Amino acid sequence: MKSILVAVKSIQRDNSGEDTVIELVSPGRYYEKNGVKYIVYDETEVTGMEGVKTTIKLYPQSMILLRNGNVKMRHQYVLGNTHDTIYETPMGQLEMSVKTHELDIDVNTDGIGHVHLGYDISVGGSWQFYNQLDIDLQEDT
Repeated sequence: MKSILVAVKSIQRDNSGEDTVIELVSPGRYYEKNGVKYIVYDETEVTGMEGVKTTIKLYPQSMILLRNGNVKMRHQYVLGNTHDTIYETPMGQLEMSVKTHELDIDVNTDGIGHVHLGYDISVGGSWQFYNQLDIDLQEDT
């Protein structure tokens, strides 16, 4: 397991075209297991998810985003595909779907690189937002 710095920039665009931008830099860990690249880091109060651990599993043509803690979710992103999921919060569950429009994974075996993701999200069957996620991975010196 290798220590890395995880810089995440999330842009959420609502139906009126208004963008909400959240940026986070967090220490994280990188490792590979059975050909899958793993990035693990803790969320902070900046994202509103303090106490949540995020795990990103990178495959050659897809990625999975897992969150565990105060909220639980599992989103799968495959270019051109839609995936249904349940988002669990302390106040209840939400049915969600994600449709992936953009996915570019460029991470080397040292855990250094970039991931770009663009997707639409549906909550309760109603398409709500376009999301863009850019993740930069750097060596933690």
